[in-house]
Amino acid sequence: MSYIIRMKRWEKLILESKTPEEYVDRSFRSGLPPAEKARLARQWMEATGYGKEDILFARNRHPHWKKKKQEGSEGRTRRRLDRHDYSRSAPIQWTKELLREFLDLNEKDKSGRYLHRDWELANHFGTTIPSIQYLRRKYLRVRELLGTRARKDKILEYMASSEIVLQNGGPKK
Repeated sequence: MSYIIRMKRWEKLILESKTPEEYVDRSFRSGLPPAEKARLARQWMEATGYGKEDILFARNRHPHWKKKKQEGSEGRTRRRLDRHDYSRSAPIQWTKELLREFLDLNEKDKSGRYLHRDWELANHFGTTIPSIQYLRRKYLRVRELLGTRARKDKILEYMASSEIVLQNGGPKK
């Protein structure tokens, strides 16, 4: 079978795709050049009413692309952590004042995203990203234990406890 006939067959199959998942799979298996895939994507989206977001969502769940995204993720994570290590190899002592400041900076916006990223807080407090993530986990556990209406002093008292103490229900009096 010649290249042109094979190309036309894949083009027909891709354009007949019913769902973004089917589209992504057929597009991946086709072996068509990127420019041709882009042209077909525009045609398919116009014909089906699906959008670019739908294709990207399906692509991120396709086994091949999931595997591709995971390649090198450990190295990227390691480089990110090294690049944002502001501790100068000295552990930080989390006092009540620092914890209070952390709570003030650890707020979320209306959509539920943190106002300050992990690395920004790490830089501000002169610590590491894992240290900030640890505090955020503790804070979520404290909120779970005390509820959303807890006083700041009570939250600070619980934040001074270790994660293990919090897993067991918090400090005992």
